[in-house]
Amino acid sequence: MAFREKSAWLMLIITLLVGGGLTFEVVQGFNSTSQWPPAVSVFTRLTVGLIVLSIVGQIALALVDRKSANRPADEREKTIQQRADAYSGILLGVLIVASLMTYLVHQHGDLLFLMALLSLVVAQAAEYVVEIIGYRRGY
Repeated sequence: MAFREKSAWLMLIITLLVGGGLTFEVVQGFNSTSQWPPAVSVFTRLTVGLIVLSIVGQIALALVDRKSANRPADEREKTIQQRADAYSGILLGVLIVASLMTYLVHQHGDLLFLMALLSLVVAQAAEYVVEIIGYRRGY
């Protein structure tokens, strides 16, 4: 398995754990109190969680596979990354528009912020999935 594929797997797992955990917390909090939690709290926890786990995970991955960690991306890897970026960008655009349409209906700023944040997490996870598929298929 290529280093960048391992990295994509690692980041997908981290993104799903942190993003999914916070999404579950936000939904459970809303169900119990009928109010959306403060957006700053959710944003801070998501950002810090992703950064810390990403740094620790990438360092561990680089220590295990030192030879491949510093190797520049070849043409195949660049193509895979470009395709993943394109699909992720399209998905992000669609989800942001859906978030804005939801805001027009509910007129709740915290909900808009949380949906936009979730859109970023989903689009990033989708980018990792497309990368993994690209590495598995070979292009």
